[in-house]
Amino acid sequence: MSSKTYDYGDLRVTMTDSYQWSWDDRGSGARRDICVWTPVFQGSLRPLGHYADPNRYSEINGKRASLLVGQNPNTNPSKPAVAQPVDYNLVWTDKGSGGKYDGAFWRPIPPNGYIALGDVCTSSWNKPSTGDIWCVRKDFFVNGSFSTTSVWDDKGSGSRSDVSVWEIKPAPMGVQGSAYLPIEGDTFRAQGNYSHPDNEAAPVLQLPVGKNYHRFEADAPLMEANQLPEKGERFYHQPQCSITLPFHCFFSPNSKASLANIRSPFLTITKSIAWYAECVWVNRTDETVWHQENIRYGVNKEKREEIKGNVGVEFSSTKGVVLSNSGLTLNYQFADNSSRFLPEYSVRESAESFEIPPSTASALFTQRTWIKCSPTGSDIVVGEAEILQSTDYRYKGCVL
Repeated sequence: MSSKTYDYGDLRVTMTDSYQWSWDDRGSGARRDICVWTPVFQGSLRPLGHYADPNRYSEINGKRASLLVGQNPNTNPSKPAVAQPVDYNLVWTDKGSGGKYDGAFWRPIPPNGYIALGDVCTSSWNKPSTGDIWCVRKDFFVNGSFSTTSVWDDKGSGSRSDVSVWEIKPAPMGVQGSAYLPIEGDTFRAQGNYSHPDNEAAPVLQLPVGKNYHRFEADAPLMEANQLPEKGERFYHQPQCSITLPFHCFFSPNSKASLANIRSPFLTITKSIAWYAECVWVNRTDETVWHQENIRYGVNKEKREEIKGNVGVEFSSTKGVVLSNSGLTLNYQFADNSSRFLPEYSVRESAESFEIPPSTASALFTQRTWIKCSPTGSDIVVGEAEILQSTDYRYKGCVL
C-alpha cells in the first residue's frame, strides 16, 4: 500500500520505510562498518540519494523512514521540480580492499538548473542508472552542513584509494525562521580523502511552506447576568496558523509510533487562540469585594518536556517554537511578528487585584493558545499543549 503524499508547490513528497540493499563493506578490513541502502520508489517518487547506515549490517526495513520526492502532477511548470542526473562521476571504488562485495561511490551530475542532493553507491564497479534518484530544481535547494565526524571511512581496508562518507544535515536556522524550511533527506557525500568537507558542498532540500497567519482581533466577551461564563470556558476560539511536514521533522526517523502510521507520514501542527475565562466571581452582597489572582504565564520546564515528548515541539523565550528532532524554527509561520514572539514563552507570574462591586458578577479573561499535532487529514490528536502566553487580559462585569 502506498503512503500518502503532500505537495509543496511543484514538488510532491512522501516517506517510505522500505529499502533495498546497495552495498556493505563486509570483509574489507576497514575499522568501521557501513551498509548503504536505497529507499524504494513509490510510483514516480524517488529518493534524493542513498542512505549510509553506520550501524553495522543490521536490517533497516520497517525500522526507519526516508524521503521520496517527485513532480506534483497538479502543476505544469516550464521547468519540472525534479530531473534525472545526466551522468555520474566516479568518487571511489573498493579495489584492493578484499571486501566480500565490490563497491563504488558515485556523484550524480545534474542537468542545468538542477542540483543533486546526495551521492549513490553500487555493489559493483559499474556506473549506476540515471533513474536511481531525482535531482531537484535549484529553488528547492539550500546549503546545509556536514556531520562533525564521518559516517565511515576506509581506513584499515587496504583499498588503493582513500574515501570518507559524510552525512548531510540542514544548517541551523536563524531565530526569525523562514518561508522555506530545510529538510533532512538522508543523503551523504563521499570524498577521496579523510578531511572534513566544506559545508558549501552540503546541499539539502528546502520546502516552500510560506506563511498563513491570522491575527486574533476579537475583544473579550461581554458579561450578561442571565448567561454568566463558566471558569475554563473558551470564547471566539479560532485557528491562527498551521504547517504540515514529514514526521521526521518532529520525531526521530525511527520513531515506532510514527512508523506504525507510515501510510500517513505527515504531521500537521496547528496553533489556535481564544479568550479564556480564568476566574468568575459573583457578589450578591451589599459590599464591595476585592479579589487577588496569581496568573502564571509561559511554559515551565515540566510542561516543555511534556510538549516535546507528545507534540515534537520545543518552546523557549530565546528560540521561540522549534521542532524537536530537526531543529526547524517555526517563528516565521507562528507569529505575526516573530521578533515579538519570543518573550511570550518566558515563565513569569503576575498578581492581579480586582474590585467586585455589590450585586455584580465579574470575570477575568486571558488569551490562551493551543498547540495541536495530528496526522495530516486525521482527527486523531498525537499531542496537545495549552499555553497562557500573553499578558493581554480583560476584566469584564455586569449587574445582577
